[in-house]
Amino acid sequence: MAASNNSSVSSKLLDAIKNDDMEACQSLISANPKVFDLAVWPENPLILACKLRRFAFILVIGNIKPELALQKIQHGTTVLHLSCIYGDDEMVRALLDLRVNVDRPLCYEKDDDFLMIPLQFAVVHGHVDVILLLLSACPDSITELNSEKQTVFHLAAEYCVPDAFRVLVGEAKKLNREYLIDEEDCHGNTVLHIAVYYKQLRIVKMCLPDQLSSTTSGHDFPIRVNAKNMSDETALDLCDKIPDPDHETRQIESTLRAAIRREVSLSNDPGVHHRHPKRGSSTSTTIPSWRTLETKNVLLVVLAIFITLAFTLTCSLPTFFPKEYLFAIDLEFELKDLLYAKLPLIFYIMSFTTVLLTTSTCILSVLLYSLPCGTLMLLGGFVTFILYLLLAYFIMPKFSVRVGSQRLLPSYYLMLILALGVIFVGSLLIHLGDCLILCCNNYAKSVINKVVSKFWSRSNKRLPISNQSFQVQMVFCLGFWVSVFWLLFVQAVRLSFVLFCSVVGVWSCWPFPHAEEGTISSHMKEIVGFLLCVEEVDNLLHDQVRGDLAWRRSQTLPASGKRSQSPLGKWDETYSR
Repeated sequence: MAASNNSSVSSKLLDAIKNDDMEACQSLISANPKVFDLAVWPENPLILACKLRRFAFILVIGNIKPELALQKIQHGTTVLHLSCIYGDDEMVRALLDLRVNVDRPLCYEKDDDFLMIPLQFAVVHGHVDVILLLLSACPDSITELNSEKQTVFHLAAEYCVPDAFRVLVGEAKKLNREYLIDEEDCHGNTVLHIAVYYKQLRIVKMCLPDQLSSTTSGHDFPIRVNAKNMSDETALDLCDKIPDPDHETRQIESTLRAAIRREVSLSNDPGVHHRHPKRGSSTSTTIPSWRTLETKNVLLVVLAIFITLAFTLTCSLPTFFPKEYLFAIDLEFELKDLLYAKLPLIFYIMSFTTVLLTTSTCILSVLLYSLPCGTLMLLGGFVTFILYLLLAYFIMPKFSVRVGSQRLLPSYYLMLILALGVIFVGSLLIHLGDCLILCCNNYAKSVINKVVSKFWSRSNKRLPISNQSFQVQMVFCLGFWVSVFWLLFVQAVRLSFVLFCSVVGVWSCWPFPHAEEGTISSHMKEIVGFLLCVEEVDNLLHDQVRGDLAWRRSQTLPASGKRSQSPLGKWDETYSR
């Protein structure tokens, strides 16, 4: 009987709300004070009043039972979420007046899909008046993050609402929350990354330090223009990757480059001290650029190891090579011998050591130049390189390479030319490889974007910059490159096996010169002797083709027919023309 009575009262109350009959509603409430404590309602009376925009009923019901406003409707949203989506500022104001009677403020409730509060929905749809109402009622809601760890500034940039972004910047200044403009989401993207990705020139200009400092009236807050996301990309890198750049894209690029130049000039000014306000505090503390310092430290350590390795290897060469081999060589080679790897082994060791030390010294000098006493550091790097060149000149065997018909090139200068050529060609190949990988990645992403866009177009949700499609792209690209590198690795292993078998076969059949067993010098003599003997066979074959074999046969060999004990393990008369 009581259940039927409660059902009758609830039905009458809902009918009174639908018919906008306030007298009937008040009489039912006065006759049944606990009517809103029913376990089951056919429909939430407060939500019904909000749908029908019965503001008087909202005030009456909300003051008696404000917890009804916390009930979730669909996808975990509340009536305040829906009011913010539709931009109903009058309804938002009426609902916010109920928060004084609610233990948990309504403006902090999050939906189930994106974990977004009403303020974030208002920002996404660009309702400036609703944003101001929510921030005046709940100022700390500006610090809330969604499921992608995005702030309201990320959302304003992603959904292209510059007016809402401008209002948020002003409110952040009042609340001393300017640091939120430079926060990162779960993918490492700052607001500047997203604004550049969606080509929002107005938001980009508002993010930059000069514009922000004028907007925040004196708060010198550092915006990291060169901040990198998890893909190791800056905002300028994203701008360069935009296909078919238009006039707005070029303006964004020029604006970013100007901001980068300004940031560099300020970083070199010792009188400029940037301040970063702490979260939830009005005081300011100095913060260093941890990423830049960490990167420089790693580079300094690695480059120092490379330079030490190059010097140690160079100084140790006389130990592994016999003295006669280093200083008693006076031979002539052809330029083709350089390509066929027929020059002395120490020449190639010194050439690649020069490549290592040259690149390391140049990069180390650039890094040290920005430090205090950078000019002296640069001078020290230059002197170190000169010292290495003198040491290399002392160790390098003195032979010549014929260029053309007359000109002879000394071994030392040939080593320097080869080292510079390797540096140039290597840098060019690395750059071309990066461009090739970038083109392949862009092609793979374009293919997967078409597939994802077709699938996503069936729903009403908007595809954000960082979502599941980004993960699908990365998995697709990773699988593609793993397959390519695996095929290359298999082919490299096969080729290495064939070369190894060939070398072992020749090694086992060739008679090496006699030398003392168990010493490094003897092994090096055997290797060099083997290489030069192969060179002699090659020369004989070429001379036979040219009809020059008669001159070769006229040369007399030692009577014993054995090789003399010269440092190279080669016949003495071979080069005595």
